[in-house]
Amino acid sequence: MGINRRTFLKISGLIAAGSVAGGLIPLGTGRAAGSELTGMEGQGMLNDVSKCIGCLSCAIACKKANELPDVLEYSPVTNGDNWTTVKFSKEGAGETRVPVNLKVQCMHCGNPSCVAVCPTGAAFKRDDGIVVIDRETCIGCKYCVMSCPFEVPGLSEETGTVRKCTFCEARVKEGRITACAEACPAGAIQFGSLAELQKKAEGRVADLKSNGFPNAALYGNAELGGLRVLYLLPDTPEVCGLPDNPRQANGDSILKWLTGLAMGGFLVASPIRKMFSDSPMDEHEESGSREGENGNA
Repeated sequence: MGINRRTFLKISGLIAAGSVAGGLIPLGTGRAAGSELTGMEGQGMLNDVSKCIGCLSCAIACKKANELPDVLEYSPVTNGDNWTTVKFSKEGAGETRVPVNLKVQCMHCGNPSCVAVCPTGAAFKRDDGIVVIDRETCIGCKYCVMSCPFEVPGLSEETGTVRKCTFCEARVKEGRITACAEACPAGAIQFGSLAELQKKAEGRVADLKSNGFPNAALYGNAELGGLRVLYLLPDTPEVCGLPDNPRQANGDSILKWLTGLAMGGFLVASPIRKMFSDSPMDEHEESGSREGENGNA
């Protein structure tokens, strides 16, 4: 019986997940960071929510740059085929209740939940701080999807793996800025030195507070160990559509998801038994047995 690579990875992932649930493998280690650096060290992005006009140029540019399907189709959420989107809030921000348009993509967290719960190490943080998902080892279990406090990653039906923003790795490696930042006509998206972006944001916060936005703040400096994607918010995170206190998924959360595996590995054994029972060899032997019985009769 032959086992293809995808089937092998799924079985391996289930066994690893069972080991995690049983406490045999520590959480949060992720895949060993050893990938080549790409010039992204110290780089970051600033989304100035007060400047976003909701034109969706960023989402369209992201799809084009990453060859994602349905380029002109709007999705209110990010998923395997929509790595960037804009969420439109009806509540509004500031004393005059200005509409809020929130650009959303992977935040590339300092302490990423996707890495903490991934059973195969497909989700990992590189040496330069960028969080990626290796499609070759992703088994599509969606633990990263369930654990992300920003609800960013999603399963691609086409590939059967989870996909998300890569921080335009190829473009940045060439010395260019991200596709979304390049396409923004309002200057709401800036890409560059994270330290410089933080300084700019602090100045903008002071301006907003003196112009009818008393709750204006910079979001992302402290959240989840520091985000590579910062937000200049004209109001509280809750009003603008972001979690006020995002937390990294931990051992308790994945333990709950994998209780079945921890109770003896039944779910691990079942697909293996099914794989053997469905093999062409088994079917051939069973057929031969029936023919022999019929001949004896």
